[in-house]
Formats: sequence, C-alpha cells, structure tokens
Amino acid sequence: MAAIEWRKDGLDVQLPGDGPHISVQFRGGPQRFEVTSWLQIQAVRPSDQGTDRCLARNALGQVEAPASLTVLTPDQLISSGFPQLPAQHLAPEEEAESEEGEDYY
Repeated sequence: MAAIEWRKDGLDVQLPGDGPHISVQFRGGPQRFEVTSWLQIQAVRPSDQGTDRCLARNALGQVEAPASLTVLTPDQLISSGFPQLPAQHLAPEEEAESEEGEDYY
C-alpha cells in the first residue's frame, strides 16, 4: 500500500495544515492494495489558489501529481463571460440571499 500526502507547492507544509476548511480524504480501492485520496477545500479563498501536490510512496518508489486551483472573484467571473446560474440551481438559503440583492455565480 502507498503512503499518500498532500503538500502546498512552494511551501514545506503538509496539508491539511491548520486550515479548518481543508481536509484530506482517503479510502481503499478501487482495486485490492490500492488507495484513493483527494483534497477537499470548502469555502475556497484566494489564499487557497496555487498548485497542490499529491505524493504517493511505497517500497517500490514514489510518484507525484499536481492539482492546480485558480480562485476568481465575482467580478472576474462576470468579465470572463461565466454564465450566471439560474435561481432554480440555488439552495433555498441562497435564493433568499440572492433576492436581497446579492448575485451568485
């Protein structure tokens, strides 16, 4: 089985670190002696932007894969032409907030 860790590129910090909005998940499979891992970031913020690396190692060697995240502000989304979600795609609490003058994308 491989030992898996996630690291923030450019920093010698193993994730999830101190950020309560970041978690690292693992599960066995899909095949025997395999493990799957993913990095989960909730309420993403600009400081989360960058490249994170997944490193896996065992007695046979090591491999790594990058995952890049770009965080856009609402203004950047509008200027990029990203379509606005219709109200039916919003959760009930988001609909109430949206009706109060805030737009969600």
